[in-house]
Amino acid sequence: MIESECRAYAAESANEVCGLIIDDNRLWRCANEHPEPGRNFRVGERDWLEAEAAGEITAVFHSHPEQKLVLSAADRTAQLASGIDWWLASGGELRKFRPVPHLLGRRFEHGVMDCYTLFRDAYHLCGIDLPDFDRTNGWWVRGENLYLKNMASNGFHEVGFEAIQPGDVIIRRAFPECDPCHAMIWLGDNIVLHHEVHGRLSRREPLRPMHVPLIHSIWRHEQCSSLDLRGIYDDISAKSL
Repeated sequence: MIESECRAYAAESANEVCGLIIDDNRLWRCANEHPEPGRNFRVGERDWLEAEAAGEITAVFHSHPEQKLVLSAADRTAQLASGIDWWLASGGELRKFRPVPHLLGRRFEHGVMDCYTLFRDAYHLCGIDLPDFDRTNGWWVRGENLYLKNMASNGFHEVGFEAIQPGDVIIRRAFPECDPCHAMIWLGDNIVLHHEVHGRLSRREPLRPMHVPLIHSIWRHEQCSSLDLRGIYDDISAKSL
């Protein structure tokens, strides 16, 4: 199985190892040509060209010798340049990452690039995969309650605001009369990551006092111990470079 082969390859070296996944089912091992292979990797042009000749490159694979199963800032920059999935091995585990856009600075498009997309992509970068779901404009005034239905059915449970911890999700209303329709990820120190409508870009900012009365509930995933917020912080770092 290719996933087992990738994990075994990573365990062979104290440096970062790297390779290319061909046709989703073959590992093409590559030399790490980075001058600091203990902390970074680089696939050489010759390896890349030879892999391309052998089939379709569907993912980039590398390892982290330290226990870090999320992409670093440098990884995220390179992943988005490649435009394909990245596979990462660390600590005997393997995780696959989609090339989602940077979390900050996204332009809003409901159902495509909205607050749920940001929430879902942020969790993906941190190690928890959530399904997408269809949502048509105005669902929050038609009694469809999409957020509450999908939170409860995808491993989340409610917690009190007094118990909130980084990584928890705040669900709030846009205005008092509508269903809860907006998600914000709590990063701690009164900072949230979210994406509102009305032409605003996705951003990280303090929780504004005007939003507190609109908060409906706080949700925590059953696998919260697997949520590595370095996936968010490193992506933000990459975006700011």
